[in-house]
Amino acid sequence: MSSETTTTTEPNLDLRGGPKVPPEQAVLGCNDVTKTFGAVTAVDDVSIGIDEGEWISIVGPNGAGKTTLLNILNGFYDPDPGGKVYLNGQDVTALKSYKRARRGLGRTFQGLELFESEDVLENVMTVRAVKQQPNILQALTFYGSGRKIEAQNMRRVEEILDYLELWEHRHSKISGLPLGIRRRVDLARSLALEPDVLLLDEAMSGLTFDEKYDMIRYITDLYEEEGLTIVMIEHDLEVVTDVSDRMIVLQKGGLLARGPPAAVVEDPEVRRVYTGVD
Repeated sequence: MSSETTTTTEPNLDLRGGPKVPPEQAVLGCNDVTKTFGAVTAVDDVSIGIDEGEWISIVGPNGAGKTTLLNILNGFYDPDPGGKVYLNGQDVTALKSYKRARRGLGRTFQGLELFESEDVLENVMTVRAVKQQPNILQALTFYGSGRKIEAQNMRRVEEILDYLELWEHRHSKISGLPLGIRRRVDLARSLALEPDVLLLDEAMSGLTFDEKYDMIRYITDLYEEEGLTIVMIEHDLEVVTDVSDRMIVLQKGGLLARGPPAAVVEDPEVRRVYTGVD
């Protein structure tokens, strides 16, 4: 983990300061991002910069704008005019989500955007097709490089399913699987894109203690072995404090605090707003 997590005793630590990394130079960042829906401001003038290899957790009460911010970062929502999103130092504000995925941005979903009538293998293979784009004629006739790419995709998907202990479920329909397995399938779909940056939207929501422990183990191993940059929305402050390099706190769409988790959770304003403790 980043050495920043050990600086909780640093005097005059500025939890209200600007981004650690300039957004336009970050592996993932945004600058002056606002998102309004009618009269509601879901995200209010947020700027963040995430360095390569960091594990960032975004927390805040319900309705704070966490998922909306992730939707802006990965291209599901456009920011209001003036806001910018950067990926690997490039302005990707105008790029659709699938184009950002091809540039190394993966995403899990709080609501599990899975194909219910398909099995586990089909779900992951479908997403893998976004990563590899054979010539359309080769893909349709399944000759030449189209067949080679299909075989490569299958091998990679099998590796992912084996890693996440999903192999025995590979031919099971999504509709018949319990929540813990479905969340692992969602993670497998994100990994099929071979991302450099992984956005996790409450990937442990609704899981039992054992299932949550397993999910953290999978993600931590990926973080350490693959060098992924991780941006995670999570309500469990104990988990956040244990695994994160930095924490970002949102309130009413705006950025309330950012910094080392152990320092942020002890901040009086964060405690009052997020945990309800004065």
